[in-house]
Amino acid sequence: MAILTISRGCFSHGQEIAEKVAHMLGYECLSREVLVDAAQLFDVSERKLIKSIHDAPNILERITNGREKYLAYIKAALLERVKKDNVVYHGHAGHLLLAEIPKVLKIRIMAEIEARAAMMRQRQNISRNQALKFIESEDKHRTDWTRYLYKMDLSDPRLYDIIIHIDQLKIQDACILICTAAQSSNYEMTAERKKMINDLAIVSHLKAALLEICEAKISSNGGHVHIKVAGQKLRKTGQSSPALQKKIFSTIQEGLTRQILDIAHKINGVVDVECDVELPYYT
Repeated sequence: MAILTISRGCFSHGQEIAEKVAHMLGYECLSREVLVDAAQLFDVSERKLIKSIHDAPNILERITNGREKYLAYIKAALLERVKKDNVVYHGHAGHLLLAEIPKVLKIRIMAEIEARAAMMRQRQNISRNQALKFIESEDKHRTDWTRYLYKMDLSDPRLYDIIIHIDQLKIQDACILICTAAQSSNYEMTAERKKMINDLAIVSHLKAALLEICEAKISSNGGHVHIKVAGQKLRKTGQSSPALQKKIFSTIQEGLTRQILDIAHKINGVVDVECDVELPYYT
């Protein structure tokens, strides 16, 4: 009973290994399914989500944190899935998206570039140089992307529990090795970890849902949620009496509170919500 993430470069047998391991363990195998969930949960196109985890961020996205918004959607959807336990995830950056969860079995699949190029040539009927150029570009892109977004080096061995050089093993042997580790008591789901994951899923979902509305500090303990929102800055456009200002501030505060509560109560696992929204103020 465990949660596994499998990280790999393109054409490294990662998907094949993930699917075989999931089959051997009787677990759910996830990749694109998480993107589909995120698209449905947050009413955003799957195409935009795919673009956000593939294309290098442009200057505007670096300033506005647009890419982080889509990652928050993906993380929330992934946490909803892993709440059920018994999952093998081989999609985008699972070992980083689930970094807050202890005892996730994090696996990295490595393969020599010539072997990867040979596989790509076999599948796409292209030249060796074309394959090598594509793989080198893709590896650089993933390394740069991870460094920019997560401030981490994708090749850092400390990010993984197991690193498998697949050129030295048969696929079946690699799968047996992973399954043996997954069945260790060290990765077994406990009631305490399950509660932690449920609370992380709630907080992640709510943070993602509120991104377009306000910044909030959110915590959850067994589904009992606390939300704190700092006073919103307003630009004063004219003269108004203190009494009218107070009424305006109160109306905004009450409206935002209702909006937040409405969103929070729709999230799976939420038992009750305490929402503390401070009064707005003029800059």
